[in-house]
Amino acid sequence: MRTNQLRNRIVTHFIGLTLLMSVLYGILSFIFAYNVEDRFFYLLLKDEQATVQTQIAKNLTPDPKLDFIKYYPTTDVLPNTVKLALKKAPNQREFSTEDGLYYHLYYMEPGYLVAEVSDHLVVRQFKEEMIYLLLILLSILVVIAIAIGTTSHRLAKQLLKPLDKIMAILDNAPVEKLPQGFAKQFKNDEIGTFALTLESALARIKAFIDREQHFTRDVSHELRTPITISQGALTLLQQTSLDPQQKELVQRINNAQLQIEQSLEVLLALAREEPKAYEPCKLLPLVEKSILQQYQYLADPNINIEVSIDQTQRVTVDHTQLLILLNNLIGNAFKYTSSGTVAISYNNDVLSISDTGKGICTSLKNNALDAGVKGKHSSGLGQGLNIVKRLCEQLKIEFSITSSSNGTHVQLKFS
Repeated sequence: MRTNQLRNRIVTHFIGLTLLMSVLYGILSFIFAYNVEDRFFYLLLKDEQATVQTQIAKNLTPDPKLDFIKYYPTTDVLPNTVKLALKKAPNQREFSTEDGLYYHLYYMEPGYLVAEVSDHLVVRQFKEEMIYLLLILLSILVVIAIAIGTTSHRLAKQLLKPLDKIMAILDNAPVEKLPQGFAKQFKNDEIGTFALTLESALARIKAFIDREQHFTRDVSHELRTPITISQGALTLLQQTSLDPQQKELVQRINNAQLQIEQSLEVLLALAREEPKAYEPCKLLPLVEKSILQQYQYLADPNINIEVSIDQTQRVTVDHTQLLILLNNLIGNAFKYTSSGTVAISYNNDVLSISDTGKGICTSLKNNALDAGVKGKHSSGLGQGLNIVKRLCEQLKIEFSITSSSNGTHVQLKFS
């Protein structure tokens, strides 16, 4: 489609340029014709000047040879229409009157030569014929332009054919297998050089993807095993006799262990970008679970936590990934709210999380969702909001965040 647009654009621009040049040519033709006509009258008046001056020198009555040219010795004896026009524009030498007369004025010493040229304006008389002729010429040029444009279209199609072939190769290639070795089927010209450069870039991309896939598999294998072992050890430890303080510490380790498992599963899913079909899950239990998991980060136990979500409310999304989303967003609200309220509500398919903290630093607002961006007093790695953004993109959730000195407001809109 883009190549067709390019070809059509070439033809359209060519025809448009032809039309523009034709119109400019027509305008210049009229300007040239009027200038030639004015120059002609000027030369006639200059010639009559020599005749009149000779007659005056011989004390004869000045009498121009041409009957449409009259001599007036002073301004007072000029025709009233010319006199009024000259009074309005002293430097003007061409006048038209309301009754359709057209005058050329030539100043000489002494007096004026006035030519009433209304019946001698060739351009005005033949203006319609000239326009008609120019339209005929314009039509002929348009036909020629269309013919040349059609030829140019065929030529463009032929020249862009290799690009169409490259696009077909890329379109037909599966996502998991980038095309390789296709540059050799193109000639050693600009298109061939482009194909070779593109093939080299795709080879680097493929190598990068392969490394990432190997890394994902290695992480999955190497981390799951020690996590499973430590989880089993924690389970056995909980079955032994522990004092209250030890039980609390073991429970905190166990919660952190569960969060590691959840995070690992979600991050691996993000790396693989595996599409899934999700079953509806209840929202309120996940929000409550996230609050319990993040409660340890609450800046002040006196902060009010308001939850307004119907017990029957369900959302169609992976519950583990949603829990990671909630942990990041609720955890941030807990960490950066020193007083006031953290409010969590759900209405019209929109989950809202609001706090009364200091908000995101002004210098970070434009790139707060980028990886590694964090405030001066943050103890994290600056990955939380970036993970939220990527998870929302994968889960088809509309994510928005607004922040000011009065707090931060986050919305998750479920489709």
